[in-house]
Amino acid sequence: MAYAVYHMEKGNSSSGGIGNHIDRTEGKEHSYLQADPARKHLNIHFDVHEKRNEIPLHEAIEKRIAEGYKGEKAIRKDAVKYCTHVLTGSHEKMKEIFADKEKSKEWIKDNYKFLAKEFGKENIVRFTLHLDEKTPHLHAVTIPLTSDGRLSAKEIIGNKQSMKNFQTRYAAEMEKYGLQRGIENTGITHENAQDYYSRITEAEKEAVSSQMTAQKNLLGVYTAESVQKLESSLKSANLALKMKDYELKKNEERLRFSSQGKSRAEKNEQTALIQKRELISKSLNEKENFKKIILDPERTERVRYNLLEEKKQNEEKREQNKGRGFSR
Repeated sequence: MAYAVYHMEKGNSSSGGIGNHIDRTEGKEHSYLQADPARKHLNIHFDVHEKRNEIPLHEAIEKRIAEGYKGEKAIRKDAVKYCTHVLTGSHEKMKEIFADKEKSKEWIKDNYKFLAKEFGKENIVRFTLHLDEKTPHLHAVTIPLTSDGRLSAKEIIGNKQSMKNFQTRYAAEMEKYGLQRGIENTGITHENAQDYYSRITEAEKEAVSSQMTAQKNLLGVYTAESVQKLESSLKSANLALKMKDYELKKNEERLRFSSQGKSRAEKNEQTALIQKRELISKSLNEKENFKKIILDPERTERVRYNLLEEKKQNEEKREQNKGRGFSR
């Protein structure tokens, strides 16, 4: 399954960092280290209202506020002045979309329409396509001005539930591209949003891995590095299991409301999801049991004692051999 990814953040401080990242500012390469310099020319900085994309982001923000703000009170220093948006999807599906020139144009156009409808085209001060990173994605910056000229992110964006509603509406617009509503409460951030779902595949591969080896130190105690690797594997398994549960739930809902009965292909898809979920669950249980074993304090102490006893016995044998006139 492929997922629509929409992430938004509020900004009330200097926009220099995000501006440098979006605009790929010369001399500020530290703000876009993941970008491939050889592909920088592929990026597209689209024209926005009053061509504010042609001036530095902080100036574009201040100009739009000066033009649109109708409030009588001075704007607070800690007021939210802008919102940043990342719009993309699962890596493989985005690659597929951008392999088709016409489809990619339509995808970009529909993303712009979505933002214009939600925030007003006059409030969009950046709309940029990045093709120099791993997954094609759009960056946008909007100003939270209300229709009556108030600067109010609270009213425009709302609470967490409102943000979820934004994501749901965005996914609905992206369905025609084979992108659906992603899993909720993932904790993804601005930096990793566009790569999140591509990592799901890697998490699944690691989750079902049967290799559960761990290195010991000289005293027979499992090393911290081995424990960390196991913890990482457990995290991947939990993530993959959460995703499979979500996919099964969405698939069941889709089939329940289907006007036709389940087709053979749909039944096979559901069966495959169930089998994959069971495999991941089994692997997760095995890894959790393995963790209990290697972190068992009594076992650790027992192994340590046995090794020390063995070492003591070997030393006694060497001393006895020396007394007999030969050594090893």
